Amino acid sequence: MPKKIYLSVLLLLCIIVGYTQQKVNEKLYSTYLADTVYYSVYTPGGWDAKIPSPVLYSFNYGMVTGDYLAAQADYFSKANYTFPGTIIVNIQADMDRIGYAYRTGELTATGQKFVNCLKQEIIPAVAQKYHTTFRSYIGHSYAASYANYLFLHDWRLFNGYILLAPEKVNSEEPPFYISDEATNFYNKNVTFYYVAVGEADMSRRQDYAREIAANVTALDSTHFFFRRDSLPGANHSNIVTLAIQSAFEHLYQLYNPYLEAGHTQNTAQELQAVNNRIADAYKLPMSKTAPFYQRFAMLAILNKDTTGLEHVMNFFLNNKMKGWNIMQLGMYGDQLGLKAKSKAYLEQAIEKIQRDEMDTELGPPNLAACYTFLATRLLTDDKAKAWEYLEKSRQLSALPNKNGYKNIDIYYDMGVFAADNNYRIKDGLTCLEQFISLSKDVSEDAHWLAYRKTDYYLGKCYLLLHDKPNARRYLEKALKANPENKQAKALLLQL
Repeated sequence: MPKKIYLSVLLLLCIIVGYTQQKVNEKLYSTYLADTVYYSVYTPGGWDAKIPSPVLYSFNYGMVTGDYLAAQADYFSKANYTFPGTIIVNIQADMDRIGYAYRTGELTATGQKFVNCLKQEIIPAVAQKYHTTFRSYIGHSYAASYANYLFLHDWRLFNGYILLAPEKVNSEEPPFYISDEATNFYNKNVTFYYVAVGEADMSRRQDYAREIAANVTALDSTHFFFRRDSLPGANHSNIVTLAIQSAFEHLYQLYNPYLEAGHTQNTAQELQAVNNRIADAYKLPMSKTAPFYQRFAMLAILNKDTTGLEHVMNFFLNNKMKGWNIMQLGMYGDQLGLKAKSKAYLEQAIEKIQRDEMDTELGPPNLAACYTFLATRLLTDDKAKAWEYLEKSRQLSALPNKNGYKNIDIYYDMGVFAADNNYRIKDGLTCLEQFISLSKDVSEDAHWLAYRKTDYYLGKCYLLLHDKPNARRYLEKALKANPENKQAKALLLQL
């Protein structure tokens, strides 16, 4: 099987699983409100208090709940979206506490006190305890309209706004006017603004979103990032569900490593430029998760930039990585001939998995993948050691798993290794025959059976054993399946 296909198979089989999300119920006594304010904080999987994190604030109002936002953020993380792990803060606050008036666009006395509570008490408390930097806000309906008060009057409170179906009672109320001071601020400070309304929602809400869009066009688009969505099939109730991914994409667009930074021919420069962009926009370090190192490793491989690939491997390696991630970095190194570095990473991955991950569902298959890659790609000069690793992989592959996957591929790998290296040919022949037998009751697509050259390798093994009749039989079978099989043609000529 081609090297690229082999790597793809491993990527499909082994999914990165992070630490679980945590919910902490908090409260503080507000001197401004003379009352206790309750809020919940959801930290993302793998959260580390020593590393700064972005935070998304919300009120438990309308269709927005903390549990829902946290579940969505957790899904985005586990599905390897290019969003940073985001802390969710959900504050218990109803209309009387928020104090926003639709008709005037202003706040009641309690509402003013609550803004002070946010600025001087809640946000500093969260920032100190959870080490947050980039702050954004999401609101639905009334809580979305309230966001515009903050946007127009308290510019420094949030760096990003997500407004879902903001309410406007008529064409004049509330007013939406961006002052010169606010304009000056937004023209100099990176800010993200996303507004979405369903096409099935009331026309006045759709008109309000269009009014907002018309007013913000005067702002500098190199610092102020705006998007308005009118979503088909969306109404006032389901807008949160239908818009949440687009909202996150807009909010974190400058965090996306696939957004080019102008140095695609120089991997190290591109990596540094993207890292700088993320730091400037979000005051965060670049994530060292799979979507990020994959982007730069593949760029280096595409450009045959060996120095750049080595830089990528050094930059992303860290002691919090899972064994699978370390192994994948090592696999990338092999793509451009960094054999010694690749081997060192694979050995480090083995140590990590053996020490920390063998009691997890993916620990044993990931360890087996490490052994197989070392044997077939990096230890071909030490055939005995390579075979020892293949045998370890076979033993691990035989362990039961919860999802019913049958790891029969190791038998094919052992057979191919034996044939290509003229080593333990009889054992290799047995492995290939076992692979054929086991292939009868597995998913063809899961094991890439259409890409296997089992008959060719059987023929090659028989030829090395000087069994010409069987060699001819399998080589002709391989050629019948693929008339363009040059390897089979070449061996047949030897007969």
